[in-house]
Amino acid sequence: MQFYANSNRLSLKTILFFSAIVVLAFLPISSFLFFLKNDAFVGYFPPKFFMSESLHAGYLPLWNPYINFGFPQYGDMSGGYWSPITWLVAATVGYNAYTFTIELLLYILIGGIGMYQLTNYWRLGKKAGIMAAVAFMCCGYNVGHLQHFNWLSGAAFLPWCCWAYVNLLSSISVKKILSATLLFYLLLSSAHPGISIGATYFFIALAVFVFFKNNDKLPLLARLKKFSVTHLILLPLLLLLSAGMIAGYLDMIPHFLRGDKISLQDALLHPTNIQSWLSVLFPFATVKNDAFYQTDPSMRNCYFGLSFLLFFLLACFGKKNSWQKFLLVTGLLFALLAAGGAAKIFAYKFIPFIGFVRLNGEFSIFALFCFILVAAIELEKIITLQKSFTGTIKYVYYGVQILVIATLAFGLYKAIYTGQTVATQFANIGRQNGLSNSLKALIDAISFYDTIWIQAIIQLLFLWGIKWCLKKQHWKVLVKIAVADMVLASLLNIPFTGVGKASVAQVQSILNTSPRGIPIPALQPIMLNDSSSLQQKLMIGDWSMYNKQIGTKLEVTYPIILKNSRAYFDKDAISGNENHLNKPFIFVADSSKSSISLQSFSPQIMQLTVNSNAPSQVVLQQNYYPHWYYAIGSEKKPMNAFETSFMSAPVAKGNSNIRFMFQPTIVKATMLFSAMVFCIYCLILLLYYWRAATTKGLPYN
Repeated sequence: MQFYANSNRLSLKTILFFSAIVVLAFLPISSFLFFLKNDAFVGYFPPKFFMSESLHAGYLPLWNPYINFGFPQYGDMSGGYWSPITWLVAATVGYNAYTFTIELLLYILIGGIGMYQLTNYWRLGKKAGIMAAVAFMCCGYNVGHLQHFNWLSGAAFLPWCCWAYVNLLSSISVKKILSATLLFYLLLSSAHPGISIGATYFFIALAVFVFFKNNDKLPLLARLKKFSVTHLILLPLLLLLSAGMIAGYLDMIPHFLRGDKISLQDALLHPTNIQSWLSVLFPFATVKNDAFYQTDPSMRNCYFGLSFLLFFLLACFGKKNSWQKFLLVTGLLFALLAAGGAAKIFAYKFIPFIGFVRLNGEFSIFALFCFILVAAIELEKIITLQKSFTGTIKYVYYGVQILVIATLAFGLYKAIYTGQTVATQFANIGRQNGLSNSLKALIDAISFYDTIWIQAIIQLLFLWGIKWCLKKQHWKVLVKIAVADMVLASLLNIPFTGVGKASVAQVQSILNTSPRGIPIPALQPIMLNDSSSLQQKLMIGDWSMYNKQIGTKLEVTYPIILKNSRAYFDKDAISGNENHLNKPFIFVADSSKSSISLQSFSPQIMQLTVNSNAPSQVVLQQNYYPHWYYAIGSEKKPMNAFETSFMSAPVAKGNSNIRFMFQPTIVKATMLFSAMVFCIYCLILLLYYWRAATTKGLPYN
């Protein structure tokens, strides 16, 4: 592998430039004019909001009592519970509609900076580094999955982990070991489980490749020793740091509805299928025509820039170095896995843990990551060797241009011939009140054929600019064209896949009606708990996740469902649930001539006084789960199961003071241990970076 002479050392100016690109490319979001739609606030915001409210009220967020009659928050693999970034935001400024939106944009920025840093491993120049970073930040995966918060937070640390890992494999040191450990932990604790599974296989493949690639530098035994020592240090350090997360997930999995391998039919859902890869040239065409794509709109966009597509094709048809070969093969394998079909069926049957991944499209980030790097390396070779617009470059360019022109003609012909064009809807668009309504009408009016010819015109203009840059070798102008291309592609697609009609301020105004902190819930029938309108549910999900009242009439759509919770909601409402819905979340089983007074309440500890005219059971309408205890006086005992899903404790005749407690001792201990390990790692790493900065300059020179 050739290591180029250039260096794209990271600077504050570069970070500010990338920040400006994120703000501009995601302007509908960064301006707060529109909110992140669908799963973002419905599925990913509620656990972060609960963590924030708990910490600010002085409680450790271990048990969330509000969602579907409660579950252990530490077992939520979708909410980023174990991510240090989540804890930092929750414990400081707190989570609201604005901080949640900013955090998402921050992850996109982190991914771009990481890609820029990674290109420095091959000593790629600044131009190639900037184009790679912008391509990764604004790629179709990020634009398409803006609602899938932990898909983006996981993708953000992928280039950083790759950077740390390849540097560690080249030479071992304390700062490299700790950097890799912390970055891998950030990926694992932030990412959706599917991203973590995909990353595991990606880095296994990377380790094998690097091991055999370096066979000319050291004898086999020496390489084996170095490889073994590196991983015998890295993996235990990572396991120590992940002790709390591992304990929390192991505690939850046996009781979790999705803790088992999914069916083969479910494993083929929502792929980034073969037809979706048309988006590498026509990203705007993916926003319409569900019948053609046959997958969710969020899974279709694979765009990583017209310039990089040309350089990627050039690498495919030209001579490739060893890194390009590895990245190309790896990317194609992940693209096949993301496409579902036969590749996913094979992986489901023979590759461990792949059968737990429900949405195949998330594997496409690994394909795009590899393809962007292949193109970046190819661009650097062209710049370094001062290649002219001849030979393979010329043939690839004109091949793409002919395809774009043909597509333009097809799109215009079909739009005019069928009458399916936005031009016929201008009058209706003009009658709308307000910017958001006009944009919504415009989005609805655009047809599939409109998206084809509009995108083809845009691509043709960019192609002419790229051709001029290649002929004149104006690489700075090429960078500007590439950045403009990615920004425009993002802005065109975000209204369709990323944002809803309402503004962030409107979402926050709804959240502002949620009671602050962790108040004492009212002992009223669950049927009387506050509800929300359909419009509000579409924006932020069910109000039961925010009203700080315990119990819900219907099952709330949420990624985490306990088995006994599903059993409760699957019962017939008339014969089963109705009786419980007419009671408060704490009641005496034989309620005649008995009373309950709730003295104090926190998500983990509830103190109550019961006056019963006979021995009975006090029922707590929270999902039956280990680590729940009751105490009368100083004696503590495990809670009893009550009917299908809930818990109870015996109560004697007369007055009784009872305390309900959730005490996951092992999880709390490992959580504290992981927090201490994290602080120690960070402190040691900061000391090494400080010494490097004051003596030899920044590390990883």
